[in-house]
Amino acid sequence: MIKRLDSRYEPGRRGSWRKYRAYCTTEAVIGGVTGTISDPETLLIGRYDRRNRLRYTGRTHPLRAPQRQELAALLAPLHAQRPGGLVMHPWPQPLPATWSGQVDRPQPLRYVQVQPAVVAEIDVDTAFEHRRWRHRVRYLRHRAELDASDVSIWTPDSFQP
Repeated sequence: MIKRLDSRYEPGRRGSWRKYRAYCTTEAVIGGVTGTISDPETLLIGRYDRRNRLRYTGRTHPLRAPQRQELAALLAPLHAQRPGGLVMHPWPQPLPATWSGQVDRPQPLRYVQVQPAVVAEIDVDTAFEHRRWRHRVRYLRHRAELDASDVSIWTPDSFQP
């Protein structure tokens, strides 16, 4: 928040107060999409923790048409990872409403789980709560030169400025 030193808070009025968000660019692993794999609407992203578990960290703004086409060619459905064909994904299906952080979406979020192998460069504001980015993030581009294991390890203080 930017304000004059002698300015007082007045409920319901902004006056001379200005909200300022600090942004940074970072990477995350795509673990799911809304829409379909062939036409993803938004990305659900995460980072691995020290136990090699993919932790959900946020969701992107809706993707533009060129981004959807690019990602559709890169994303793959989740593979069977255990004997007997049991598919294991670290995030519940559907995603709990509290995870998506959207006040206007009180119901759980259905999504398509994808193979967590594609790395995305994202633009995030530094507001972080409940171990997730507080606001939606912006997808910038695919990082073809990075493997999911190259993305920084998630820790509780990973994203603090």
